[in-house]
Amino acid sequence: MGSQLRGRWAARFEGMSRRDREGCEYDAYLPDRLVGWDLAIPAEVAADVSDAEDAVRRLNSAGTTHVSLEGLARFLLRAESVGSSMIEGLAVAPGRLAAAEFVGGRGGNAGDRVAVEVLGNIAAMESAIGLAASVADFHRDDLCAIHRTLMDRSPTPQLGGRVRTEQSWIGGSSYNPCRAAYVPPPPDRVPALVDDLLRYINGDDHSPLVQAALAHAQFETIHPFGDGNGRTGRALIHVVLRRRGLAPAFVPPISLVLATSSETYINGLTQFRHLGDADSPDRSAGVTGWVRAFATATHRACIDADRYAGQIDAMTTAWRDRLDRVRAGSGLDLLLQVLPGAPVVSVESASGLIGRSKARTTDAINALAEVGILRQRNVGRQRYRVFEVPDVLDLFTSLERGLASRSR
Repeated sequence: MGSQLRGRWAARFEGMSRRDREGCEYDAYLPDRLVGWDLAIPAEVAADVSDAEDAVRRLNSAGTTHVSLEGLARFLLRAESVGSSMIEGLAVAPGRLAAAEFVGGRGGNAGDRVAVEVLGNIAAMESAIGLAASVADFHRDDLCAIHRTLMDRSPTPQLGGRVRTEQSWIGGSSYNPCRAAYVPPPPDRVPALVDDLLRYINGDDHSPLVQAALAHAQFETIHPFGDGNGRTGRALIHVVLRRRGLAPAFVPPISLVLATSSETYINGLTQFRHLGDADSPDRSAGVTGWVRAFATATHRACIDADRYAGQIDAMTTAWRDRLDRVRAGSGLDLLLQVLPGAPVVSVESASGLIGRSKARTTDAINALAEVGILRQRNVGRQRYRVFEVPDVLDLFTSLERGLASRSR
């Protein structure tokens, strides 16, 4: 049953203030297991879930005709990663992010901590999608691998992939949990809870969207790592939706919507923490608000994704109109397809993206630069020569402006 476990924090002479040094009793939350839960949700919420799943299927349908499926996939993944980072207070302008990505890819020091952390989140999302598509069952090692990728570019890479062995908490003082907003389960309870969560992810007890919502909320409730739990938990959404076959090509940028409704997001996760018997109707009632919010965010994300797809279609069509002739399958054709998801490229990185020689890639880049689709600039202390895509950077800027407004 969901319950509170009373703990005792001994006073320590570490913080500067009296509050930081005090001892206290605190309540850590112990959630119910997910496997075998006979969840009951109201018909209207079930209808919201069904509508959202239909929207995801339409986004991923074989009949979807976008000029650049690969470019759209890369764009949406990048958008999702940026939104997930914004929830954690990590915001960075598109140009800064792209420049740091390029410099880091060359082994240089980007000198931009926030941008590097957001890039870690993009890498973790890519890792989550790759693992979801390649493994028969999703195991703890896979979960830890995603977290390790995320933390590799953070200020505390030593925490990556390591399930916590100490009590953690959210809010209040950094030195004690006495005034914390939430205290997750004690460390000795974490391994069993993580194993239950992974068994749930590998099953099909509930519909794909409900499974993704519950898996994410349970992960955030367990808080199994010392840091990076929010972003790792949102990557799990991608794992579930890919594994269940609901989103084989595109996972809509759900985190973008959650980032604009952070209060609803936090309230939903708080309502998820039920106290009482595991089979109590109150448990299902408590999770209803979260499932509704998650389904609504997913449906909204599909609308946004479709809108961005239309803008990318129009953008790439306009690019081709500015060129005299684009031969199908040529380096120029392939580069036009990937640029929506690669706002800054070099000859080397573009060559890798399209699988063409540097000479052929250089010809394609020069052709695009001549008509203003690409713009040359130098980035990093090493003054690397790169080419940015102004139209794509502008599209990301409009995306960020949408995040700042509930009206989108």
